[in-house]
Amino acid sequence: MRNIFLGNTTRWQEINPKSNLGDIRIIFDNNKSGNIRYFKEKFGLTNLPSCCYAVNNNEEVIKFIEKNRNSIGIISVNWISDKADTVSHGFLKRIRVVRVSAPGNNDPSVSFYPPHPGYIAQGDYPFTREVFCINRQTYHGLAYGLSAFIAGEKGQLIVLHSGLVPAAQPVRLVQIKN
Repeated sequence: MRNIFLGNTTRWQEINPKSNLGDIRIIFDNNKSGNIRYFKEKFGLTNLPSCCYAVNNNEEVIKFIEKNRNSIGIISVNWISDKADTVSHGFLKRIRVVRVSAPGNNDPSVSFYPPHPGYIAQGDYPFTREVFCINRQTYHGLAYGLSAFIAGEKGQLIVLHSGLVPAAQPVRLVQIKN
């Protein structure tokens, strides 16, 4: 991914010589997306390479990558991890969520991890960012109550059920071996 964002890798054949997909395209959910900002900061870029495009929202990213096999869609993990969301279950049958290894790992025996909260919490999945709730209210008002709710047990469960990693709740990662 680093080489793609730095513009060093532009064609799928550079990753897999047997590929016939042509040029690599990266599709973001919006021109002002936090995902764009994240990848620019992650790879120290002032501008994204010419292979990057933006559509209007996450649904358009999904539709685009369904029709264009040479594309990588960048969306937030909560779009693919809500177990109760029938929309995400529908498109997860039609697209593939990419597993990623830690930066610099070119060893084929190394594990590749999906964007699952357990792998994010362990630090195995490399594309993560922290989310903060900052309360600048100096008295016990609505903002104080909201931040207390978010930090509490119910608020952290909502974060977990959104597919994100809660700060104060344990995340289970169950592995079943034959």
